[in-house]
Amino acid sequence: MDRLSKKTEILLDEEIEEQEFVDQISYFHKKECYIYAIIPEYEKELFNELSTNFIAVKSIPISRIFTWDTGQLGYIKDSQKQFIYKFYLRSTTIDYIVFSEVDAFEHLQTINKKNIDIYKIFEMNRIPHITIGPDGQCLNIIEYN
Repeated sequence: MDRLSKKTEILLDEEIEEQEFVDQISYFHKKECYIYAIIPEYEKELFNELSTNFIAVKSIPISRIFTWDTGQLGYIKDSQKQFIYKFYLRSTTIDYIVFSEVDAFEHLQTINKKNIDIYKIFEMNRIPHITIGPDGQCLNIIEYN
């Protein structure tokens, strides 16, 4: 984080309800919300729920140990904010989830098997975003001046 960025941490209730979580995100992302994620292939149920809404950009290995462990890098333009809670509930099994009001599709092309940290895309390009903290206990809001 550089000094031109501002990071705010919002603690979440342990048993946060869907509407309360959506309200927290909506406070910072008043318009639509893009959800960027690397979803592991084994999350078949999530892929089915997202059906045609998830736009897969590329398949990438998500494990440094097992080369067969792959995930789909992609995003959802979630205008109604109907999917953000589903991602929050899976934040312990999905390593990379970013919420943003900015369409960062073109930046996703830089992700590859050597560099799968999608958070860096947002930081390097100074794109305001929200991430979910460890064990879903907080939201990290990163803003830029």
